[in-house]
Amino acid sequence: MSLLYILDSSIDVFYLVTEKDGNIISSNDLFKEYISHIKPKNIADIAATDSDRDDLIAAINKSKNKSPEPIRVYAKTKQKTGVLRYNLWNIYSILDCLHFVGMQIIDVTSIAAHEHERQKILLEEFRFMLSHELRQPLTSIGGLVRMLKDNTDASPKERQELMSMVDDSVNRLDDVIKILVRKAARQI
Repeated sequence: MSLLYILDSSIDVFYLVTEKDGNIISSNDLFKEYISHIKPKNIADIAATDSDRDDLIAAINKSKNKSPEPIRVYAKTKQKTGVLRYNLWNIYSILDCLHFVGMQIIDVTSIAAHEHERQKILLEEFRFMLSHELRQPLTSIGGLVRMLKDNTDASPKERQELMSMVDDSVNRLDDVIKILVRKAARQI
C-alpha cells in the first residue's frame, strides 16, 4: 500500500499537491468536500483572512528553501455556514511540486463543554425518573405488601384484590425500568 493511497483514502487527513506557485493539481476527496464551497484554484484561496493567506504564502516560500523538510503553518478556512475552521498544514517541497498534508483542528474545549451540558441534562432526566417514576410503583408495592402482612383478617377476595394491585404496580415498575434502559442505550 502506497503512501499516496493512504493519504488519498484517509478520512482524517487533507492531502493536496500544487505546482510551485500554489496552483492546485490534485487533492483527496476529503479536501475536495471540505472546500467545495470555495472552489479554490490556488492553495492561498482557502485562507479565510489576509494574515492567514500571508502566513501560508510565507510557509510555501520557506518550504521551497528547506526541501525536503516540512514547514508547518496554521490557517483558518471559512466554512459554508460562515464558521471559521482551524487547520494545521505540513508543506513539503518535493521535485517540482508542493505537497500539503493537513488536518482540521477541533476545539476540544467547546466540545467538552457541550458534552458536559448534555450529560448534565441526561443525569437530571434520570434523577427525575428515579425519584418519581420509579419510586411511585415501588412505594405502592411496599404499601400493598404491608397491608397484606398486617391485615390477616382480610377475606380471600380482598387479598386477591391486593395481590392484583401489587401485580399492576410491578408491571408499571417493569415498564419504567424498560424505558430507562432504552433511554440509556440511546445515550451510549
